[in-house]
Amino acid sequence: MKKIRKVMTRKNGFILAFLLPGILLFGIIYAYPLVNIFMTSFCKWNYKNFLKPEFLGWGHLFDNYIKLFTADRNFQMALVNSLKWVALTMLVQIPFTLLVALILAKKPLGWKFTRNAFIIPNIISTAAIGLIFLNLYSPSRGIVTEICNWIRPGSDISVLANETYAFWGVTFSFILFGGSSCLLLLTQIFSIDTSLLEAARVDGAGAGQIDRKIILPLLRPMLGTVSVMAANYGLLLYNEIALITGGGPDNATYSLSYYVYKTALGSTKLNFARGNTAGVIQFLLGLLLVGMINRAFRTDYVD
Repeated sequence: MKKIRKVMTRKNGFILAFLLPGILLFGIIYAYPLVNIFMTSFCKWNYKNFLKPEFLGWGHLFDNYIKLFTADRNFQMALVNSLKWVALTMLVQIPFTLLVALILAKKPLGWKFTRNAFIIPNIISTAAIGLIFLNLYSPSRGIVTEICNWIRPGSDISVLANETYAFWGVTFSFILFGGSSCLLLLTQIFSIDTSLLEAARVDGAGAGQIDRKIILPLLRPMLGTVSVMAANYGLLLYNEIALITGGGPDNATYSLSYYVYKTALGSTKLNFARGNTAGVIQFLLGLLLVGMINRAFRTDYVD
């Protein structure tokens, strides 16, 4: 008995030794900063008192949050834009990606080439994608600008100079690029037992009926996963905005991530507390989105 206990103690010691570096890294890189942004969101902390954040006091505990929602137009714009991008990824990107996956799963002529072409934008860095679209929207040499001016001669449309056009310009730089989600859905489809599909065909089910009655229900958990990925991408959007519009024109394309950067690090009057407050709101929104999507797709339910 003592020998068994000694072996178990040694085994547990080895497990702890291997886990310890990961736990330390998680604590330093994730846990401590997360606790820090929560704590400093209740402080006055800017470029004037960089080394010594001041607690706002219990009577003014939520002042930073109140100011964001009542007096900060840039934050309000960023929040609305981020929620729009989340909605668009769910309503456009996910259905489009699902449709592509269902078509490719039938292995039509050239399906491998199409699959590889669809994944290319996800292999290229978002910085490179941003630069590509910046050139496409260029007022002097951009193809999109030329097409707009060809459709409406003399209009001198500049995508990046118009608030509405700029929002959609940023949106189109990522909304149709769902290669990673498509691969995950394809993998799930190919893992379905072919005997189920054959039995359905023998019973006279058409391709559309098989997709609706068999494949889509079995894809539910994976659809929940890719929906979480897509929604969080829309919520955390940053690179495309920084490279294509810089938040303009007139801050019309701010996202929550870009607002956090500009407020806490990207201006002459740094306001770390307000940036961290926006970060807390973004974090809580992310948790809410994950919970809602998991509940909608019942990803924790096993048939």
